[in-house]
Amino acid sequence: MANNLQRLTFTIAGLLLFSVPVLALDNYKEFQRDRWDFEVGTQFFYSEANYPSSGGGSQNLFSGNHYQLLDVNFGTRYMPQKNWSVFGWGNIGSAESKNSLATRSNSSFNEMAAGFDFLMYSEGFQLVPEIVALMPFEKVDTSSDTVLNSEGVFEVRSRLVAQKDFGMWRGYGWLGFNYRGDGRSFLMPWGAGAQFKMNRHRWGAELLGYQSISDDTNNKDSVIRTAYINSVNAGSLKFYSANPSLIDTQVYATWALHPKWSLQANAGMTLTGTNTAAGYHVGGFIRYSFDMTEGYSEEPYVAPVDSPVPSYRSNMYDNSELSSDKKVKQFKESVDDGVDQDLFKPRPTAKPPVNDKQLQQQLDETEFQIELKSDKKKKRRR
Repeated sequence: MANNLQRLTFTIAGLLLFSVPVLALDNYKEFQRDRWDFEVGTQFFYSEANYPSSGGGSQNLFSGNHYQLLDVNFGTRYMPQKNWSVFGWGNIGSAESKNSLATRSNSSFNEMAAGFDFLMYSEGFQLVPEIVALMPFEKVDTSSDTVLNSEGVFEVRSRLVAQKDFGMWRGYGWLGFNYRGDGRSFLMPWGAGAQFKMNRHRWGAELLGYQSISDDTNNKDSVIRTAYINSVNAGSLKFYSANPSLIDTQVYATWALHPKWSLQANAGMTLTGTNTAAGYHVGGFIRYSFDMTEGYSEEPYVAPVDSPVPSYRSNMYDNSELSSDKKVKQFKESVDDGVDQDLFKPRPTAKPPVNDKQLQQQLDETEFQIELKSDKKKKRRR
């Protein structure tokens, strides 16, 4: 009863914290210039079985043992241009293993990562390369008694994402190469997915996994490695296994709660593999997106200039109304060039004389107009 309650508690915690890999590793890439994303997410994984090296189906851990892991990560992604971005994240891992002898737990800040991606091709479909460098802070120590909460090695992860938007549907897939230090085998991650979008909602499903493409150089110490895993991880091959491979699934739903806020939930389970843990995972994320271009269209503020002359008048106008300390110099044309300026003044024009005949004609017309008005008044009185 106590074990079931503990499992339920971890599952609910994973759901409440909205687990899934951080935003930088979204499998369908979107770019928007000057957008800055901030995200909090977690990943909850629970396992009671392994996929053995011989392949085939899963095998339960000895005597009902189990392993569980809860990752909490904080990530950010910035897109300075419409065709590339930089990102990074940090992760806190909380692991627990239980066998017939003891229950072990370990919580620590176990890794940080930084990377970039860019839109390499966009004609008919899109190609987006991605490169990530991961630095571990929690390494494997075979002399310790601490349960593992990460792989604990330096990694360089790269992949090429191919994607196409069909309107309401999106299709995407990827293939990559993961370099792992400390003699671990190199991995080839792969995956394919489809997404349906409508209004503020998106639903998707993915088939994903990885395959070892080189041999683990520490495989000769398999007896020591197996003994250590059985001791601290209750026999689970979640981490530190030789030449692992895995096929996994995931379904998810995303809601745009606000132009700046989005929320995702997902779930999935492993299908098959070799030298790795079998189990299920649940989760999602919550993301805040900030548009750096907000406010760019606002006109810059210009402070007013104190001027003694109104803005609608020029200083060339008369400023006699101003006090002596505020008067400004007026423009005055210089004419002191030795030339008589009276030559440029206009001469007065004499009016043409009026003769007696014209004057008499004007008087007759005026008298006629007066008599005409007088006759009109008499007619009105009758």
